[in-house]
Amino acid sequence: MRKDLRGGLVGLALGLAVALALPTFAQSPSPEPGTAERTVTVSGTATIRSQPDEATVTLGVQTRAMTAEAAMRDNAERMREVIAAVRREGVAADDIATAWVSLYPQYDDRGIGVEGYVAENQVTVTVRSMQAVGRVIDVAVEAGANLTSGISFRLSDEGEGVERALAEAVEDARAKALALADATGARLGAVVSVSETGAPGPVPVYRDYGVAEAAAGAPPIEPPTIETQVSVTVTWELVV
Repeated sequence: MRKDLRGGLVGLALGLAVALALPTFAQSPSPEPGTAERTVTVSGTATIRSQPDEATVTLGVQTRAMTAEAAMRDNAERMREVIAAVRREGVAADDIATAWVSLYPQYDDRGIGVEGYVAENQVTVTVRSMQAVGRVIDVAVEAGANLTSGISFRLSDEGEGVERALAEAVEDARAKALALADATGARLGAVVSVSETGAPGPVPVYRDYGVAEAAAGAPPIEPPTIETQVSVTVTWELVV
């Protein structure tokens, strides 16, 4: 009798040990049909259209002489006159910057002998008034400028209108989300997430412009419209 009792206790202990060692396979309850989160994600865009209020004009001087020293000396003298003329039109010293300086030999028709040297010097001039651009080009040519690389128009405040455009982009996204929700028999709920997916700074608009045009007098300047597009991605809850 005692032997059977001991055997039963040992068997019970082994059974409990095995039960504790085995992994548990209990599963969490599955969500009821129709209770899973439903969302809709769409993108919206808006475009900012602005008139530029700054222009960058590239002006230069090219000179030729028999020696490199003479070409550079003549070039420096004429460029100083060009810069002085531009400064008299109200352009600040900080708005004038050297963009290019070069000196190279000029060969004869056979490409062997050196007949002289050509010196070039170009500066970029930032004009902060659209009404003054034509006059600045005109006085520069009168002072000796004979090179130009055109005009680049831009905005002084690149963030102007961005907040308004972002709001319009969200409204554009909302209109698309409403159409999708209606098509599926649902309504829009709360906003789950919103992110700005594209808001590049306005790209300056370049216009070619020749010295020959400037030589005819102060040219009429017609600033182009600068466009900047912003984009957002918004996710809404769908309510049945």
